[in-house]
Amino acid sequence: MNEVVPKIYLNIMGVSILLRITSLIALFQYCVHAFLFLTATPSHGEDEINLIQAMKFYHWSFKGFTRSYWNFYFGYGLLAILWGLIEVILLWQLSIFAKNFTLPVRSMIAVLFFANLGHAILTLRYFFLIPAIFDFIVAIFLALSFFKANADPPE
Repeated sequence: MNEVVPKIYLNIMGVSILLRITSLIALFQYCVHAFLFLTATPSHGEDEINLIQAMKFYHWSFKGFTRSYWNFYFGYGLLAILWGLIEVILLWQLSIFAKNFTLPVRSMIAVLFFANLGHAILTLRYFFLIPAIFDFIVAIFLALSFFKANADPPE
């Protein structure tokens, strides 16, 4: 009985709907990331404050540009937000395309699936569990979309 319910929902949901759900999950993930990253303040004491000040203070010439560790740290956080937004838009665009052409979107779904798995692994290794959970959820929905795109005619 428990297996019937997910199969019914999967049969009702087409590739387009699955990709839109995936896009909304990713949108939530990256909105939270953007908010937390842009509003973060030191909360672990004087050592953390000193570290951040040192990251901002010391500059060096790097490939013709003067940069600090803070520039790299903050810039990478902004890039993560940007690439997250690009993923959300791409997923939404694929959901529109999948309404008429399910098979051609499979290769892009596969690329995004492996990108999210890789991101999840790196996030587990170097950052935190919660963002990795969202990456795994997005990857699961991408896998469902991938297999559904093979089985379904255009919507």
